[in-house]
Amino acid sequence: LSSPDAATRRSSVMLLNSLTQLEEARSAVRSREVVAALVNLLRPEETVMTHEHTTKCLLTIADQFQTKADILEEGGIESLVALISNPDPLVLQNTLLVLELLSQDYECRIALNQANVVGPLLEAVKSEYPVIQGLVLKVLYLVCQEECVRVAMGEANGLESLLAFLKDEEMRDLHKDVINVVGVCMLDQNQLDAMKDSGSILAMASYLTTAEPVGQLNALRAIGACCQVGDNAKILHDSEIETTILSVLGSDSSEVLAQACYTVSVLVNNPVLCVD
Repeated sequence: LSSPDAATRRSSVMLLNSLTQLEEARSAVRSREVVAALVNLLRPEETVMTHEHTTKCLLTIADQFQTKADILEEGGIESLVALISNPDPLVLQNTLLVLELLSQDYECRIALNQANVVGPLLEAVKSEYPVIQGLVLKVLYLVCQEECVRVAMGEANGLESLLAFLKDEEMRDLHKDVINVVGVCMLDQNQLDAMKDSGSILAMASYLTTAEPVGQLNALRAIGACCQVGDNAKILHDSEIETTILSVLGSDSSEVLAQACYTVSVLVNNPVLCVD
């Protein structure tokens, strides 16, 4: 894996990838030395084939906490973020799958923010491949659990970019994941204020009135969670979100009706509005 010859490194990681698919071999592959060698093969000068098999190896072993910690300590986060811009779809898919596993860990989420992951992810979500787009949104949802990432999303106008997907019916399969990302970002009052100023709350409201029942349900859940945090209820109230929610009461879906009633109840009973 550390040979000075590129072809030898490529052949070695291809063989290692095959071995990694055998469960009995994975404990050896998870050793710190092997993880360090794999991270080293993420360098931009390596071939596409090397990157493909290296990321596949990491994907197979990155499900355990210690391996995640080793990848982090060996500088793998920065290298993986750089690979988000790789034009090869298979390398990108593997990279995003690894990042999805890493993003389940707090320390990795912080490191990903320090590696400026938001920008490359927002570029990657424009991919022509729906599978890639879906993975990007899953990674964004996980990393946006951290306030620092949500701030980065706001600075990059990320929510506006994602909400544009809701206007495209051909992207319908991605709408749920878009709402999940927007919903977690809406929990921050600063982000919600910015959404109000940019018209993004209106875009969310427009989607709520025109989406299919499953989309309406997801949007209502996001709004319901949002209005339980701080002064968010007042921001939503000032945007006349209750009127929008009431407009879906004609839905044939009992789930949508129940969620709409619950969301309005949570909103109007918020102490901030009760004081008003």
